[in-house]
Amino acid sequence: MSGGISGVTRVIVGVDGSEGGLAALRQGAEEASRHGAALCPVLAWTPPGGEAADALQPAPLDVRWHWQRQAETTLEKACEAVLGAAPFAMPVMPKALRAEAGPALVACARHDADLLVIGAGRRGPLHHLVYGSVVRHCCRHAHYPLLVVPFEGTG
Repeated sequence: MSGGISGVTRVIVGVDGSEGGLAALRQGAEEASRHGAALCPVLAWTPPGGEAADALQPAPLDVRWHWQRQAETTLEKACEAVLGAAPFAMPVMPKALRAEAGPALVACARHDADLLVIGAGRRGPLHHLVYGSVVRHCCRHAHYPLLVVPFEGTG
């Protein structure tokens, strides 16, 4: 990434708790450190069964709170796995949002001085169907620098 991007003030990173998401968070932390920028890990989540199912039969508030807390816990664990225990060496502003991942990430990284970092996910039809759509959405709609981190794990 050397040489091409300057003036980055925030690094937005898509996190989902997977190895690919952790790789994206590691790369995002390196970019934030390199640019003296804030690191903003974002975990977007939707209800089990999707928003349409929840609209037809809304979950009770305590269940919705539980889903939100699960997302926050997953995000906290990912940050600790990559960055160590708080306090962190850089400004870190994690955010767990109830939203589809692609639109949420594009909305969070909305300034020219933002860098969006996302994982490419594993290769294979299922991962391509799920993660490919997030990468595609971000590539189509992001109007700022975007870094897609390839998945280098096994299996």
